Amino acid sequence: MALTVHEALKLDALKRFRLVAGMNGLDRKISRAGILDHEVGEQVRNSVQVGEFIFSNLLAIRDRPEMIVDFVKHLIDAQAACFAIKTIYFKEIPKEAIELAHEHGFPLFLFDETYVETIILEIDKAVNIKSHQEHIKLIIDQISESNLNEFRIRDLAYEINRNFKKNFIVYFAREMDSHGEVSGPLFNPRNLSKFLGENSLVIPYRNGYLIIGTYDRDDYEYIKKASQSALKASGLLDDNYRLGTSEIKNNLGLLGRAIDESKYAYDFASIYNMKNISFLNMGIYQFLIPIMNNPWVYTFYKGVIEKLMNYDKNKGTDLLNTAIVYVESEGNIKTTSEKLFQHKNTIRYRIRKINELLGSNQVEGMAYETLAIAIRLYLINSRLL
Repeated sequence: MALTVHEALKLDALKRFRLVAGMNGLDRKISRAGILDHEVGEQVRNSVQVGEFIFSNLLAIRDRPEMIVDFVKHLIDAQAACFAIKTIYFKEIPKEAIELAHEHGFPLFLFDETYVETIILEIDKAVNIKSHQEHIKLIIDQISESNLNEFRIRDLAYEINRNFKKNFIVYFAREMDSHGEVSGPLFNPRNLSKFLGENSLVIPYRNGYLIIGTYDRDDYEYIKKASQSALKASGLLDDNYRLGTSEIKNNLGLLGRAIDESKYAYDFASIYNMKNISFLNMGIYQFLIPIMNNPWVYTFYKGVIEKLMNYDKNKGTDLLNTAIVYVESEGNIKTTSEKLFQHKNTIRYRIRKINELLGSNQVEGMAYETLAIAIRLYLINSRLL
């Protein structure tokens, strides 16, 4: 997506801007920044590009404040992104102009002692960076989601960064709030890029950050220590962040697989409220998470779970929760009874009832495996929503 007005307001040069109207339009996309000096009337509309962030001190109408309304109307008609007025001639905006901007969700700003040329340079730079990042993200999606051969993936990897080396590790990271949920990033990605070096990539991706660290040395321990050191120095190993880590690989043609591994590892960490987990340490979830949206898999676990849910609903029992605790206790009756504050015989009775209900879903001798896989798939789905 293109740079939005809201994102532009985070730039240093715009931090003192005062929003006076059009708050609902802060998600408008910016194509470029521009100045209007002497234009009035239809000239305003004809001089503005769609998505342009317009600046003016309104010199041409400095003695006619009533014309600000028409000025704003022409900018709205031209589909400008927003309008910022430097307070040289006007310290306020007429009520009619503010109402018009509110009606159309068109942001209006006032600003004082700032060089417009500096602001324009910052905005245009941010637009270009955003455009470049979006191009890279499209390539990443293509690498990750398309069924491409290793040679094509390697070529696309070099399009992302021609300095990539063949040995690499991938991280996917998001910040967590106090409840363990994600919010916006606090760390400075430029610092992490500096620590990792020009052979790597740090980019905003899917409400988090994708980090690809590549190295000349084909040395597992070196790559692990070097990348972890960079993450620690940038603050990503603090308790504020959750990370998923791929396996270390030595072939850029496997970049798509590594990206997916980092995302799956992050999902696993989210399910179990962990700070950092490697794909290689996920056990059975190494294949459960990647297949959870497969229609055959969905039909399987949905059928199992619905039988337990329907029985609980009709009989007022608690079989589904018992099954969850039983599976998460690795099939241990004693541990399950302690967690549920129930007698062991009560748990045994419930497990027998569960097996009776699921009898048609099971091959002989596979009762626990059937229940365990269905429960784990159900937990993946419910905890990741």
